[in-house]
Amino acid sequence: MLRPLLTTICTIEVLVPETLITTAERLALDNPSGCDWRSWVIPGARLEGLVFLGMMWRSEESYSTFKKFLGLIGLLALLYPRTYVDYGGEVAYTNESTPEWKPWVYTGTRLVGLLYVLIALNELRSKL
Repeated sequence: MLRPLLTTICTIEVLVPETLITTAERLALDNPSGCDWRSWVIPGARLEGLVFLGMMWRSEESYSTFKKFLGLIGLLALLYPRTYVDYGGEVAYTNESTPEWKPWVYTGTRLVGLLYVLIALNELRSKL
C-alpha cells in the first residue's frame, strides 16, 4: 500500500511539481501568496521525485533502504517538528518571504514523522 501511494505522489512531483507544492502551501500556510520559492525549488522537487521513484522501484533492497531513510527523516520530524518545518521554509523560500504556518502544521509534521519511524521500524523488524 505504501509503494503505490508514494509512487503516485512522486510521479506528480516529477511531472507537475508546481501543482503539488502550491496545493501543499494552500493547506499549510496562512499566507501562500506571500511566499516566493527559491529558483532551485522546482528542479529540486523533480529530482527528489526521481530519486525516490528510483529507490522504490530499482530493487527490493533499495526499497528497504528507502524505508529506513524515511525513518531517519521521520525521527527528525518527530523529535524536532518546529525546527524541521522552519528550516525547510528557510531553505525553500526567498529571504523576503516569511511563511506563516497554520497551527496544525507542527503537530502534523510530528505525526508524519511518527508514521515514517513506524515504517522504518517495521522494515527493520521484518529483516530479523
